[in-house]
Amino acid sequence: MSYGITSRWTASCFLPGVRSDRGYTLVEVLIVVGLIGIVTAISVPVFIESNARTGLWTGSEQIGATIRQARLRAISSNTTHRVVFACPAAGQLRSLVMTGDPAVDNAADRCGQTLDGDSGTTSMPAGVAIDPAGATSLEVTGRGVFTANGAAIPLTISVTYGTTARTLTVSATGQITFSNVE
Repeated sequence: MSYGITSRWTASCFLPGVRSDRGYTLVEVLIVVGLIGIVTAISVPVFIESNARTGLWTGSEQIGATIRQARLRAISSNTTHRVVFACPAAGQLRSLVMTGDPAVDNAADRCGQTLDGDSGTTSMPAGVAIDPAGATSLEVTGRGVFTANGAAIPLTISVTYGTTARTLTVSATGQITFSNVE
């Protein structure tokens, strides 16, 4: 064999079952489809679990942010604010400024009204449920002190997505502690 001159490969690439002129063999296609199926079977449950955790974390962080925002507004304006659960519908919450007038503050359609100082509606991601342990709302005074209407402080709020849950506990001073529950 001389260098600089290319020699031909002597073995044929057209042996039966190795390669044909028309494309891939059935065995090659079945192997690739099988590998795709195995990778899909492994990744789909992981993807579903990831989506569940993302929705759960997003929902619980939104609740925490709404509570913190209500506390900040109450202290800044020295006015009582109320974080109302299921306002205006299930899976939603809202921070409302208290006017001191029970006819306005306790009106049945108060969640449908927007006064100066009210927050927008916070909606939970699809599939996420809130359980405020019997409380209908949290009130925070202008001094930053929390009370729960219909429950006791510290208030533990459960946020669930399917069988996965996360809790947040609100203390009388507004400190929020998150806990993961499997």
